[in-house]
Amino acid sequence: MDASKPVRFTSPANAWATGAQLLAFVVPVLSVAEVYQPVALEAVSPILADVWQWLLLIVAVIAIAASVGVQVITARGGALIVAMSRLEAVATLLMAFCFGALWGALVREYGFGANPLTQAMVGVLALAALARVVQIVWEMWKYHRALRAGKTVPVEALAQPKES
Repeated sequence: MDASKPVRFTSPANAWATGAQLLAFVVPVLSVAEVYQPVALEAVSPILADVWQWLLLIVAVIAIAASVGVQVITARGGALIVAMSRLEAVATLLMAFCFGALWGALVREYGFGANPLTQAMVGVLALAALARVVQIVWEMWKYHRALRAGKTVPVEALAQPKES
């Protein structure tokens, strides 16, 4: 008996992941608008702080666009979903590095646990972004394994019944 299960790409419908991506967008927007200054990063290097805010802004926009793109193209098939998921994975990995750098700068500048809420939030965002990358890689591995085994089928959208 065949125990195959459908492969599911999970991020587009996950409100927590979307919320983390939006937070990852708002932080550099505030930094670029000079409402928020990444003082700990500036203490390490002012150039690093500038690169950090712009890189985080760009990758947050890309990650959000990729997540929305996967939602939009889900009915079209695997190749587009895989491409958008790869794009999200690369952007989210860079996002993890950005938040990891901020966490490291906070710990370096103020000491571990000096600002526990800020350090916890930034650290969790970095770890959550890394976890999302691992999730995308795992989903793509399962999808490619199903393709190699010839166990993929086209799926029609249930919300769009055929006209009779």
